Amino acid sequence: MRFCQEVGGKPYLAANLRAGTARDFNDWVDYCNAPAGTTTLAKLRGTAPFHVEYWGIGNESWGCGGDFTPEEYSVEFRRFTSWAPNFGVPLKYVPSGPNGGDLNWSRGFLQALIRKSPGMLRRVWGWALHYYCGTAGGPVEFTTDQYYELLTRAVRMESLIEDHWAVMGEFDREHRIKFAVDEWGAWHRAGSEVAPHHLFEQIGTVRDALIAGLTLDIFHRHADKVSMACVAQLVNCIHSLFIAHEDKMLRTPNYHVFAMYKDHQNGTAVRTVFAAPRRGKLPGLDGSASVQGKRLVLTCVNTGAAETRAVTVKLDGGTARAAAGEALSGKPQAHNSFTEPEAVKPGPLKAEVRGGAVVFEMPASSVARLMVELA
Repeated sequence: MRFCQEVGGKPYLAANLRAGTARDFNDWVDYCNAPAGTTTLAKLRGTAPFHVEYWGIGNESWGCGGDFTPEEYSVEFRRFTSWAPNFGVPLKYVPSGPNGGDLNWSRGFLQALIRKSPGMLRRVWGWALHYYCGTAGGPVEFTTDQYYELLTRAVRMESLIEDHWAVMGEFDREHRIKFAVDEWGAWHRAGSEVAPHHLFEQIGTVRDALIAGLTLDIFHRHADKVSMACVAQLVNCIHSLFIAHEDKMLRTPNYHVFAMYKDHQNGTAVRTVFAAPRRGKLPGLDGSASVQGKRLVLTCVNTGAAETRAVTVKLDGGTARAAAGEALSGKPQAHNSFTEPEAVKPGPLKAEVRGGAVVFEMPASSVARLMVELA
């Protein structure tokens, strides 16, 4: 909670549905949200209430979170959320959603939930889709074919969102329930961790940065469907943004992508159409855009391992006045280390305005962000 307060983030906590009880969950809500001094647990907390809104009900309940069937899990979800105290804080429940493309989990849970009462859908705020694109080759050592293989797996996120959205619409015709994609990224096999006790930690490369960019752009393009999208691990774990050991710390290429993409926050997503050669299901160039007032933010990924791309951005209904950008690029295997903590970081990207359009050249295997001033 202290960390959330320090960084200005909203906490999102998960009830332990496998080993805990509904009473344990009620106690956690009490401890976090009861006004100061009003309950025994509020007195134990000893500070102002945390006002936690977002609550996961279990985690990966189809597997390590209890090995439930979707019908069994729907019973547990109803039980944990029935008459939970809120202390004036609107509780936003996020049930454990599917493992990747398991449409039967989405359909089975929602069908069983409304069998009790159609009004039960109102208890669901977000649907926690999990998807790790896995690995191809090692985390740092891999071939060009393995580079393309993993990027192709990463962009499967788009079809997962579209397919599960269609199933959700069978029961929630107004599409009030949105996605909370709270675990995603590349999960590499062991071999590059900086310390043996670091759980699932692997060194992130430029390839991982492109996966982050491609995935964030997918979320932006589906802003009507995705209300939350968290990369679950922050330090020393899967797809992490930081690596730390003893007195050393570094920012991974993933961190730099998140830093570039933060300018989309509080903007309005606008439709983007990209045309570039494809490699099977992998687009050669993909991205997203948002607008705030007279400022357009465009982010895009060049997936070509060795191909630079001359890009022209045409604005339908608008005209560019000026543009500036930055790009993170390098060999797909490039990464930061404690001896070279800034080997991979963004650099300036030259962009020009010609006839109201923006033109620039993207380096091979790169993520770019452009800030466009509109006329």
